[in-house]
Amino acid sequence: MLKKIGLSGWIGIGLLAGVLVGAVAPDFAKQLKPLGDVFIRMIKMIVVPLIFSSLVMGIAGTGNFKKLGRLGGKAILWFELATTLALFIALFAVNVVEPGVGVNLTASGGATDIVNKAASKGQMDHVQMLVNIIPTNIIDAMARGDMLQIIFFSCMFAIAAASLGKEGKQIVDLSKSIAHIMFKVTHYVMYISPIGIFGAIAYTVGAFGIEMLIPLLKLVFTLYAGLIVFLTIVLGIASALTKVNLFKLFFALKEPTILAFTTAASEAALPIAMEKLKKMGIPNHIVSFVLPLGYTFNLDGSTLYSALAVVFIAQVYGMPFPIDQQILMMITLMLSTKGIAGVPGGSLIVVAATSAAFGLPVEGLALILGIDRVLDMGRTVCNLLGNCIAAAIVGRWEHEVSAETLTRHIEHPLTDEEVAALEQKHLEAMANTHA
Repeated sequence: MLKKIGLSGWIGIGLLAGVLVGAVAPDFAKQLKPLGDVFIRMIKMIVVPLIFSSLVMGIAGTGNFKKLGRLGGKAILWFELATTLALFIALFAVNVVEPGVGVNLTASGGATDIVNKAASKGQMDHVQMLVNIIPTNIIDAMARGDMLQIIFFSCMFAIAAASLGKEGKQIVDLSKSIAHIMFKVTHYVMYISPIGIFGAIAYTVGAFGIEMLIPLLKLVFTLYAGLIVFLTIVLGIASALTKVNLFKLFFALKEPTILAFTTAASEAALPIAMEKLKKMGIPNHIVSFVLPLGYTFNLDGSTLYSALAVVFIAQVYGMPFPIDQQILMMITLMLSTKGIAGVPGGSLIVVAATSAAFGLPVEGLALILGIDRVLDMGRTVCNLLGNCIAAAIVGRWEHEVSAETLTRHIEHPLTDEEVAALEQKHLEAMANTHA
């Protein structure tokens, strides 16, 4: 009976149990935070070796920058289209619903101090961000989990390995073995995911409670409605472009989606999302390249939230914020939200700095901090699903997965053995093309 429930069922049970415990016994629920923290730390320890080995294994078969440039160009084109759509939906939602009108809250001094510190950092230096793509110490970059630096080094390393021929093949084979081992470790960690999810959601409900949400329910509703509308439109566009019903992708990715929602941590869902996409027939070199890249350039949920939060602050204080200024703000956010995943409190810094730049009181952001965890859960799911959709789009644009194959394997995923055979087939095909 217990075996028939399956992992997805146990994750759902852990989620519901966590909500119940958090609501009934909030003091006890707060003490369960270490359960969620341990689970997230176990996932994070997998991410860096998995990304590095997967990229080396997948890209070494190409052995040239032309393939990488094409992949990166198509991915970033889709990222920009999705980000622009997210910003327009945010502006439409916040101007129609007006969640800040009528809000009369007093933020705590501590929250105000946090916001002021974030605002004092100013806008991010995007020239320096481009320079920082190149790591000075790859071990340090891996320790910090800087995805963009890891991707850059991994691509260079993979191309160099491919250029060595037989000598480099040993490195590729080693990377393949490491990637497969890390996916096996992911399976082991997933066995305790219901316990981790139980602890994470129990702490969230116990620490923040329903009473914290009530005054700002309108804001929560606006954000979640905007995220749902965005994902619906993006899935519709992506389905038309790929000629595949990608709405089924949401159900196929239910496990990483629940992980992202309950933990509000993108890293928690990344390994299992990569595995799910590969089992849909999307090649490893696309999955392992597009997903990490997306967490730097395609944070659709965070971008939508940032635009909504800035206009919300203007509405709370009753300050005029005409549409022409909102469009200028949108253009600003298109740039300033790039790279925020690698900056602690990145969304907070972007919203605070943008508010200050347009003459809005940054103290208004302190009102949101009390429910930021609830908002973060939704935007993390959107970030995850947006990047999974991007991987499917790039796979189809590259003609490396057919519409029929993708449709079939979304509903009937490949086995681990079939994924391994498919990876080998792609490596051989790319090696022959390069030769």
